[in-house]
Amino acid sequence: MPRVNLLLFLFIICAAYLAICDHCCVINYQKLPRYDLIKTNWRSNQPIISRKVVSNVEKCKEFAASKRALAFNLASTRNRAGRRENTCQALQCPEDFNMTTLVPEANYRYYSMYPVFSLPENSTIECIPKAGMFVFSSESLNYTQAQSFCRKRNASLAHVISEERTEGLARFVSQNRPSFVGLSKNDKEGIWKNEFDESLSCFDYRAWGEGQPSHFKGCVALVNPPPAESSPPFWKVVPCYISLPFICEISPLSQQSSRQYRKNRHRT
Repeated sequence: MPRVNLLLFLFIICAAYLAICDHCCVINYQKLPRYDLIKTNWRSNQPIISRKVVSNVEKCKEFAASKRALAFNLASTRNRAGRRENTCQALQCPEDFNMTTLVPEANYRYYSMYPVFSLPENSTIECIPKAGMFVFSSESLNYTQAQSFCRKRNASLAHVISEERTEGLARFVSQNRPSFVGLSKNDKEGIWKNEFDESLSCFDYRAWGEGQPSHFKGCVALVNPPPAESSPPFWKVVPCYISLPFICEISPLSQQSSRQYRKNRHRT
């Protein structure tokens, strides 16, 4: 009997661990990002994080991913010995919607994690290095409308559960004019989660303002306090029905492919 009880106990522990891992551990699993060829005989003039001589484009992709580059240039040139070699330039940011920093250059190829896209009206686009590309809308919508606006453009309300993202995005948020971001809690599920269905409990980082979260449920806005307050940016819970500016996070190519796969799967 003791042996049976021990096996049952171990089974319960293992089952609980797997349940937790299904919920959280997958967030920490980082597969190789997808970089697509965007332009041949052109190079991006975005800041270079690092560079390395590589044997082929796949090695360049691995190098760029290790540096958390959002794009890269691959140059095929001849060295002093006359041998052809490939130089991988890992880039801090990709080109924006109108390719403003692309320059013509023979034997270069430009690759990006992001597709060519159009910029919505009343919006600006900004890159947060190592995080992604974001659309800041000056139009005010409620949370549900903002979600729909982003999704129609292969985007989502911005993931902010990291210092890098909260601090980076806040630099482009008007002071004392909060913007909706992708974090909310409703009655049905009763947990704070982002737009990727990831629970806040799966992350260590928090940026709640003083007295926050102030409500049992609601939607989160990012606040950029004025310099006089000497306070870092913070999250604030607001009613989901009020209208605010909002921040969309553009989906990289890998996420767009996954979404299309899920759509096709549900159709069959």
